Order: sequence, then C-alpha cells, then structure tokens
Amino acid sequence: MRNIFIVPAVCLVLLGCSSTPQDKAIAKIGNTSLFVSDAEFLASIRPETSRDKKNISSELQQTANTRRMAETARVLFAGEQTSIQQNLAESEDARLAQIYSYFYLHANMGRTNKALLDYYEKNKARYTDSVLLSSPFINLREKIAADLFLEENPELAALVNDANRTAIIDSSRRAMQSAEADRLKKLYKVELVPIEPAGAEEYYKNHPEEFQTKTTYKLLAVSDSDSSALAGKIRGISTREDFAKIAVEMPIIKQGHAIMNIGMLPALDTEVSKLGAKKITPILLAPNTQTYYAFFIDSIIAPQLKPWDRVKNLAKSIIESKGDLPLDSSVVLATIDGKPFVTEKDILQEQENIHPMRRAMFRRATILENLIERKVYAKAAREKGLDKSYEYIAWTRQLTDQAYAKVLTDSLLTSTLGISIDSLKVAYEAEKDSLFLPRSFEDSKLDVAVWLSVPNIAYRREFALNKQNYGQVENWESIKRTIYKNIRSREFADVQERVLAKRIVPAVIVDTSWGLEFAPNSYAEIVARAKAEYEERNLQKAKSLWERARTLFPDNDSIQKNVSFELANIYQELSLYKIAVDEYKVLTRLWPNEPDTYKAYFMQGFVLSEYEKNDSLALIAFEEMLAKFPNSDLSDDARTMVENIKSGGKVFEELIKRIEAASEEE
Repeated sequence: MRNIFIVPAVCLVLLGCSSTPQDKAIAKIGNTSLFVSDAEFLASIRPETSRDKKNISSELQQTANTRRMAETARVLFAGEQTSIQQNLAESEDARLAQIYSYFYLHANMGRTNKALLDYYEKNKARYTDSVLLSSPFINLREKIAADLFLEENPELAALVNDANRTAIIDSSRRAMQSAEADRLKKLYKVELVPIEPAGAEEYYKNHPEEFQTKTTYKLLAVSDSDSSALAGKIRGISTREDFAKIAVEMPIIKQGHAIMNIGMLPALDTEVSKLGAKKITPILLAPNTQTYYAFFIDSIIAPQLKPWDRVKNLAKSIIESKGDLPLDSSVVLATIDGKPFVTEKDILQEQENIHPMRRAMFRRATILENLIERKVYAKAAREKGLDKSYEYIAWTRQLTDQAYAKVLTDSLLTSTLGISIDSLKVAYEAEKDSLFLPRSFEDSKLDVAVWLSVPNIAYRREFALNKQNYGQVENWESIKRTIYKNIRSREFADVQERVLAKRIVPAVIVDTSWGLEFAPNSYAEIVARAKAEYEERNLQKAKSLWERARTLFPDNDSIQKNVSFELANIYQELSLYKIAVDEYKVLTRLWPNEPDTYKAYFMQGFVLSEYEKNDSLALIAFEEMLAKFPNSDLSDDARTMVENIKSGGKVFEELIKRIEAASEEE
C-alpha cells in the first residue's frame, strides 16, 4: 500500500526475525508477560540511530501498562472475547496489507526476513561496528536490506557512492512501493467489471441538449496587422463573390473552439450568432495573434443530436458523476483470475466504517481502488507467510490488548465504577432532586457512582481549606452536596485510580535494566519506594508516590496525616510554596490536637514568612501554635519568629550581626 504504516501510540508487539520468538520476559503481568520482543519491535519502527533502551523506554512502559489493563479486563470481562476476536478477524486483510507494505516492501525492500538474516550471517564482518539492542536484525534491518538489494542489482550498485547512496536507496524504495500494487494486480489477473448504469439511454433521450454537436460555420477570412488597412480592403464589398477575391476559405469552425492559426476569438461567436449567414462581420482583433480579421459568414450548421452509439459512454459518466449508482450487494465489481474478488457488499461494509459526514468524499470508485490494493497486498502477504510472521502475530496481540483495555475503561472506569446497579438506583432515588435532576437514571449512573465513591477525607480537606466559601456552617456534613458539586471533577480521577487498583492484576519486573515501573498498591511498598526516591533526591517521583498513597487509602486517618506531612515537605523543597502552606493548613485543621501537629503550625508560619513574604498570616500561624503547644521543642523558635516579625526583621538583623562578630573574633 502506498500509505505509511501507522503505529498506534501503544506499542505493537514484534517478535524479532530469528527462527524462534524472542520470548524472554521483561515483566510478568498476570497470566502473561511483557517480552523482549515487545521492546525489539518498538526499536524496529524507530530510526536506526534511536533503537536503544533509553529511546524506547517510555513507549515500552505504555505497552506494559496497556497489557496490564488488558489482563485485568480478561479476568473481569471474559465474555467480551468473542466480540473482540470477531472484530480482529474482520480487519485481518488491513493488518496484513500494512505488514506487507511497511515491513516487506519498505524496510525489507521486497525481501523476506529469512533472506535478510541469511545475508547478515554470511556478511557479519561488515556490521561489527554497529551497536546492537538485542537481535542484530532489529538494529540493522534497513541497512541489510539495502546491501542485499544493491548486490542483486549490480548495474545500479556501480552508480552508488558515499554521497548518493541514501538518495538512490530511498528512490528505489519509493519506486518499488509505487509499482507494487499494479504489479500484483497484473500477477493475480485482477480485472474491473464494467458497470452498465441503468437508464443511460433514457437520460440521453430526455436531455438531448447535453448530447448535441456544437454549432459550426464556414467562413471566408481576410486579415491585416493594421485595422485601417483592413478597413480599406473591405470597403464597398457586400457580396460573397467580391469578398472571395480578397479572402481565403477557412476549415469548418466549431462554436467556442480555437481557430487554426488564429486561436480563440470569442467575439466571432457573438457576431455569427447575431448576424446570421451571408453577412460580413465587423473588424475583429484576435487576442492571440494581435492581428485584425474580417469574416464573411458563408453558412451556419445548426447543432445536431449525436447518435446514441457515439455518446453512450458520455451518458454513463454524466449519470455516475451525480452519485454512485445503486447496485445489488451481490454485484461483482472486480475479479481475480476470472473469479469474484470484490463485490458491492464489500464496498457497503467499507462505507459503514466511514463517518456519515465524510462518506460523500468516498465514492465507490475510490473505495474499490483502495480495497483491491488492500486485498492483493493481503493475498501476497499470506503467500509469503507474513500471516505467520512475528510482526503480524505480535501486532494482533497488541490490538487485542488495546481492545480489552478499552472494555475495562468503558465498562468499569467510566460507567459504574464497580458499584452494583441496585445500589446506584437507591442512591439516585435518594438524591435525584438535589443532585441529578433533570437527568434520568441511565444518564446519571456515572455521577451517582462518583457520589457514592468520593471519600469523606475529600470533603474534610475541601472544607478545611475553603471554609470561607461555604458561609457560617460549622461542619462539612451539613453542606456535603454543595461541596460534592465543587469537588466532583477533580475527585473523579482519584476514584477511578482506586477502583482500578483494587482489581488490577499483579505485575512483577523481571529485567530491571529496562527501567520499567509499575505503580505499587500496598502502603508499605509505596512508603518504601517513596523514601528511596526521596533519598536519591528524585523529588517528583517521591511526590507522585505519596500522592498515590493519599488516593488509595482515603479512609485511614493515620496514613492521610502522614502523607500530608511528607507531601508538605516535598512541596516546599520543590518551591511549591502555596501548595505546601495548604498542606500544613490541612494538618492543623483536620488533626489540631495530635501531638505532632505543632510542626505543621510552625512550618506553615515559616513558609509564609520566609518564602511567601506574608508576615501577617505567618504571625497567626505562629501564635496559634504557641497557644496550643507552648512547650514544644519548636516553641522557642516560634517565639523568635514572632518577635522578628513584630520588630520588622530587627531581631534577625541583630542575631546575624552577633554571629558575624563571633566569627571575626575566632
């Protein structure tokens, strides 16, 4: 096919090109694995200079995540297997055509994987300087193909040098791909079946004006480059006999056509129509030759209806131009070796897959051409065994993963969040007047599921941070519905993450050299990894892990408090001061009487004063701390901060002077 093979964002899975699959596991995912072959395929579709672990790591991670979701869906929605397999079977020709186009034609330059691998084995010494990912074939596929191509085409190889090699190979690839469809059509004896549109002759009879000959006329002409001289020549002449003495006879002229040796002369058609036969035209300037002419109109032949045999193809094309002719779905449109190959049913199925707004752009002829090309490529692919190739098998596996992952998302994460329909109906009836009207239950299922899934900690945090937005109420429970409307959107992602975490199949990394990471689900594992990342100063990763802990364990106050302390510290180190202050504020308002909450008061005041430069709010935080925790190990420091703020910074100035003086004495 002439289009480029498009690879989805989520990896297509290739199994190398050796005689056995590259099935070494990188990670165990549920009942399956992520294989080295998955990584090798990602490499094979990238430029040769970027086929390394670093360049493919993010795509490999996407592949692993999709496979994990797919394995989860296989467990939860096993009944979807038949539908998914049927959809894949229907798209088999399209996949084979792309495999043929991208790998066999483009990458391999029309050679099989075995031919390239055999050539490599015989010429290993030529490729010793290459840095290999794993299989040499993955890294060197295009180079091996080009070398073999030139060896098999010595006349072309004789023209190649270092300067033009790339251009010659690229040109050869383009030529090969451009000619392949026609070559295969000829090889397989593909023929279009003529379609005889019904009603063509009837259309001919009902619209004779579209099938008439042009008005024609015979002329005598006299010319001159000087209009005055020409006027002198024809002065006093009124008869054909006199005009013929100074003029020449011209061939038959069709209305609206160019005139031999004169070119287009629209004014002549106007004059003939106006004057009629046996008249002399005014002097006319021919635009193309800039010569002046006068004509004697010898005779005019009126338009004649053309015979049906001469115009039947024109009639057919006119009818076809008005839209595709309606045909029975069994009508054969193309044959292969004399047997039916493409029928109208195939065209209709293709059109069904096109968005209704765009179908008018895809007429039968266009779809037929694309379909024939796809089917001959698929036929060639099967004959060459590409339907048994690692590329094809792996791509089908990847598409299966994608389909199952979509089922998981559609059926669980964006539908009912795993809550039973009965529970949703009860909640809907209880809250429909306050939260869900005027929508029906069917239209509200997801909203009801979120309402039932948002944890209390989300309401408590919102009320603690934004109490001023909710009037004079004393507690969040009394305005829960109002808060829900404000936090629903931002809480939705966390709800989905919790739902998935409870159901996702386990995943274990086998080969750590690829840099894969699966999000942990146990609190102990999250804490261990977060602390390790923090020690390595990977603050963003540590932040993400603590935020995951907050999301996954909303009902454990001890965990929530610990997470808030850890995140507040990291936010501060990342210079996210406003977020850090909010985190400290949550700690002081949700757990005001906990023994270690004085630290949150102190750090809130410290960040407000030192980084946010908001001494008035900092003073409030320090004074609240001293009122509640007057004897903590940070109370003296808090009093110093208060004195410094109230003195306009003079306390710290004096302290700095004393420290500097002491240093000088030493």
